[in-house]
Amino acid sequence: MEHDSALQRDITDVIDRHGPVTAPEIAARLDEHPMTVRRYCRGLQRDQQLMQVIGGGYVLADSNRCFDRVASD
Repeated sequence: MEHDSALQRDITDVIDRHGPVTAPEIAARLDEHPMTVRRYCRGLQRDQQLMQVIGGGYVLADSNRCFDRVASD
């Protein structure tokens, strides 16, 4: 469980610093499998912490930046 929260924190840190970024880009930065990152990103979207934008990149939901949003699952 501790790894889960650490990975979520690492994902949101990458997005905050480099967003919008795709799951494969996040995975490469964190040395994680892209499917693992996608699963965590979907969970963070459900928790309304992330949004996915056109092009597949993720941004923080509370970001003040303007991005075109895509429909969620």
